[in-house]
Parts: sequence; C-alpha cells; structure tokens
Amino acid sequence: MFRPRRAHRKSRTGCMNCKRRRVKCDETKPQCRRCRMHGALCDFALPRNAAQRRRPTDSSISSSSLQCNGSLAFGAMTANIDHILQSGSSNEGFYLSNPCQSLGSLGLAMLGHFSQMVSVHSPAFAPIKKVMRECTIQVALGEPCLLYSIMAVASTHWACALPSDRTRTIAATRFRHKATRIYRQHLQLPIGRDNMDMLITSCILLGMFSFAAETASPLDSWVFSDDPISMNWLSVQCGLRCLLEITKPWMDNSIWNKPFQESSNYEYADDHRMGREDLDPELADLCDITDTTTEDTNPYHWPLRMLCPLLRIPRHKCGASRITNFMGRLLPDFVNLLAAKEPRALLIMSYWLALMRTSVDEWWVGPRVTLECRAICMYLEACGDRRIIELLDFPARSCGYKVTS
Repeated sequence: MFRPRRAHRKSRTGCMNCKRRRVKCDETKPQCRRCRMHGALCDFALPRNAAQRRRPTDSSISSSSLQCNGSLAFGAMTANIDHILQSGSSNEGFYLSNPCQSLGSLGLAMLGHFSQMVSVHSPAFAPIKKVMRECTIQVALGEPCLLYSIMAVASTHWACALPSDRTRTIAATRFRHKATRIYRQHLQLPIGRDNMDMLITSCILLGMFSFAAETASPLDSWVFSDDPISMNWLSVQCGLRCLLEITKPWMDNSIWNKPFQESSNYEYADDHRMGREDLDPELADLCDITDTTTEDTNPYHWPLRMLCPLLRIPRHKCGASRITNFMGRLLPDFVNLLAAKEPRALLIMSYWLALMRTSVDEWWVGPRVTLECRAICMYLEACGDRRIIELLDFPARSCGYKVTS
C-alpha cells in the first residue's frame, strides 16, 4: 500500500556534504554540526567560489582532485580536533616537544592510533572494545574531556611501545595530566542523562591509563610507600562504581548498558549469602568468617564472595570482564584496609592480581599486576605471619616470586 511521505521542511541552503548523504543539514555556519562531527570539510567553511570549484563538472574525477579534497578533509579534521583540545585547555598551554607539530595534528595521530587499538578483535573486553570502536570517537569529537581521555590512553600505549623515546613519554604524561584534570572538573558539575556516557567512558579510559605501570621495580610500589598518590592507580578503579550508582536511573539509555549487563550476567555475580559456604576454607579461616558472618559484619566477606568463584573457574574460561569487575565493586572499608596495608587484605589483593596476571592479556595490565603482586609477596613474607606465608603459593607462582621463608 502506497503511503505519501509526511510533509516536512526541506533544507534548501544546506551544505553539499549533507545533500550528498541525503541527510538534513542544520545549516550552522561556518561549519554544520554533521561535518564538524565527522571532520569533513563543510562547504560553509569555504568561500563561495571555492565551494563551486569543488563540484565536479563531469563524471570523471581526476586523482589530483581527490588528493586535493583529501588534503582539505585532513586539514579540517586536524583543525576540528585542535579546536576541541584547545577548548579543554583553558589558559593552560599544552607544551609540544616538536614546535613544528600542532596540537591538532598530534591529536589526530593519537585518534588514529586509538582507533587501531580498539579495532583488534580479541576476546578480552570484546563488548567494551565494541562500544569504544563504534560510539566513543563520535562522542569525543564534541567533548574535550573524553577526547583528552582517548589521547591519554593512545599516547600511553604509544609511549609503552618505545620507552626510550622521551618525546612520546612527555606527550603521554601531559595528555594524562590534562585528561585527569578535566575529568575531575566535570565531576563537580551536575551528572545526568546527557553527559553520563561521556563520563562513564572517560572513567573507563582513566582507569586504563592509570593502571599502566610507570615503574619497573616492586620497591616503587604503593606497598612500600607512605605517599597516598602512589595508590592512585588503585583508587581510580573504584570510581566507576560510584558513577554507575549515580547514573543508574538512566542506564537503560546508555551506550554501556548492554556490555555492563553481559559482564555481570554470570553465576555468583551478586552472591551476598551469609556465612562461608563456597568460600575457600583456608582464606575464610584466616579472615575469621563463620557461618553467621555477613558483609556488614566483616569487611573481607564480600571480597571473598567475589574472588572465590573466580579461583574455581578454569583460567581460560574466567573472562577478563569478570575478573576486572572485582576492583570496581570493592567497598570503601576494604579499600581502607588496603591503604593501611593490612596483611589479610593484601593477601586477597594478591590473589586478584594473580588472576589478572594469568587470565588477562592486555598491554596496560601485565606490567602493573606483575609488579604489584611481587611487591605484596615481598611485603607479606617480611611480615613473618606463617598462616599468610603458607597461602602465598598461587600469587607468588603467578608473578615469578620465590618465597624463601
């Protein structure tokens, strides 16, 4: 049955890019919103005679014309990224070690690097990488906070690939600093449906580049330091839980709703049972967990409820998302015990690090978990508690530490 098209307002003065795509142009000048988001050269941004010159006069388009248009599009994308990054910089300049390179060109290179990173179809974090690949770059082209977070992850990976290149290290450090500062500023503003995806994505990326190890020695670990900043990589992982609690009313509309549901949709994901059933008996004894213990009466109960099922699952079936969920769901009482370097809390932490070491193969995971697991093994062995030392076998083997006591 034929149905006539509903009456609508036609855009007669829109840009040529939107006309070719047969989409409605918002006619924003000098550059419409669609062209700005896609980094395309908008006809509004060109002088009238230049726009006329872009229209082909016959069916064949010469290679020189293609090269010209490609260069113009590249320049428009670079200028767009430069504008977004500069708008997030406030009055604080972004130092570039190469004076011939603009912030926009470096940003475009990092955006391309990030696109390649999330295009790798590996099983680990597949649902998360899918969202990163299909949704986040488009959102970032209008959000300095998210764009800087992407730059921080990409430049950190770029620097890790060639640690001897000081230029890469400096760029990564500055992008991380900017991303963290802008993210903290946004957390001071109202959080709602409109900005939840940007904040959640930025938080995930912040967790990634914070997790990437910056030191090579276990002695540099937070376990052997009194500086609270040395524990930042750990504290950041817990921030997502708070953000998800705030955005829960709108989560059905989030780009992250499906992957988060998939990562929590497994047996024991929310096992809040009282007592010690299905817990490792030796760990339960060490943590004074009885048949009447609850997570409200014992700070070790909930971490063990999350950890012990993972210890029973074969390593190849564990799943990266299941394991990483552990850190994001820890309660403040247990995190405070870690900060105080309480031996039982550290032992539980070492078991989680060992799981990460043996089950999650990602560039930002391996160095950190190996370093921190060795540091905890060293610290706990030095404490001299025989009950704990006897339980160090799994974490020690996973990180290559030899217990001598």
